[in-house]
This record gives sequence, structure tokens and C-alpha cells, in this order.
Amino acid sequence: MKKYLFSIFAVILINSSVRSQEAYDRAKALSSEALFFRQNGNKNINGIPGHKYLTLNSSPRIGKFRRYRFFPGDKIKFRMHNEKFRFKSTIAGITDSSFTIANEATGKMDSREILLKEVRFIKVSRRIPFVSEAAYYFPIAGVLFIGADLVNKGTDGISLTTDASAVIVGGALMAAGFVCYKLSFARLKINERNTFKVLETY
Repeated sequence: MKKYLFSIFAVILINSSVRSQEAYDRAKALSSEALFFRQNGNKNINGIPGHKYLTLNSSPRIGKFRRYRFFPGDKIKFRMHNEKFRFKSTIAGITDSSFTIANEATGKMDSREILLKEVRFIKVSRRIPFVSEAAYYFPIAGVLFIGADLVNKGTDGISLTTDASAVIVGGALMAAGFVCYKLSFARLKINERNTFKVLETY
């Protein structure tokens, strides 16, 4: 039963990798900017010069530089200085030094202006091959592994029991999934390495 579960898990990861490779065509490769505009489904993103958007430039001590873009109509998750509440709102507009979010909590047609300098950190998601998938599949595999050991009869012929090895393996899978989740969904604090500013399309 356990080998069967691991076989299913392996097939899911392999199929995910194959699909991503089949979708790539070297002859039709686009520039990074063109690829971003094509992949983002936001209808407000059209690449017309002069449109403002938010950028979060991340330069970690270890790892490569990353740029995250936020356009009007995008969802943004952030927290401000001196506030415990975490915002998850739609960007309604952008100026040179601030952005406006829709107040979705009240259900009314009102908004709130947020100064860039008031933002403390922003939560972002990034697609990492295998790692992003593992963030979901590893915890599921861990639960199924422990569950299979719990349901199946052990050497004593009694079901609904488990042993330490099964708990260790299942727990390790769930812990690995948690680490993959943290890598795929990061909370970036605004500082000298993570700069948050406004740019314009050109």
C-alpha cells in the first residue's frame, strides 16, 4: 500500500515536469518583459508606455535578483508599519509615491491610499520547479503514509495502530512540504535589499 502511494506521488511530479517542458519552444522564446505581459492574465496590463506599476526588487545575500511587479487590478498582500493587520486587497490605482487599495472588507465602494514608505513587508509567490509542487504534495503524501500504516494491520495483526518509523517518515514529508511552501511563498521585508518603488511601462 505504501509503495503504491509513493508511485502515485512520483507520477504526479513527473507529469508536472513533462507538461512544463512540452510547453516550452526555444524558437518562440520571448523577452522577459514580453513573457511577463503574456503570462499575467490581468486585463489592465497591456504594455502601453506611461502606465505606472509597483515593483519589489529583491537582492538577497544568497540567491539571485528577483523583480516582482504589481499592476492595477492585481491582488497584493502586505503589512504596514505600526499596524498588526495584514492587508490582502486589490490595487485600484498607483501614483508616484503611493498606491490605492479597494476596501473589500466593508463591501462598500471606498478605498484607501497607502504610501510606499509605510509598507513594512510584502508577501510574494514564486514558481520554483518541483519545489512549488512539493509544497502541496509532500504534506498530502505524509498524511497518506501515516494513514496507510494506521489502517493496515501490522505485524501484531491489529489495525488502527502505527509505529514510530511511519510517524517519522510521514512527519518528515510534511516538514519538507512546509519548507517548500516557505520557499515558494516568501515574506519580504522592505529594506535596503528589498526595495519597493513605482516604475512606468515604456
